[in-house]
Amino acid sequence: MSPAGVSVGAWVAFAELAAPVMLLMLVIGLAVGILQTATQVKEASIPFVLKLAGLAALSTAAGRLMLGGVESYATRLFLAIPGLIHG
Repeated sequence: MSPAGVSVGAWVAFAELAAPVMLLMLVIGLAVGILQTATQVKEASIPFVLKLAGLAALSTAAGRLMLGGVESYATRLFLAIPGLIHG
């Protein structure tokens, strides 16, 4: 594996780990923002608690799947170390 391949793999592993979390936070934030605007409730703890609960649910439901990509990348990276050292 070339150094460029390692770098691309890092971005893919990062995207696999961060994308579900960011998408969930976006959906929850947008839904709560619309709801708070419609009801004129301006409580800051509501989105925080809902995002925290959403993150806990996501980690429980898909945490193993999300970390599988990071584990796969780390394995490929460790196996590529001798090739990166010796050129």
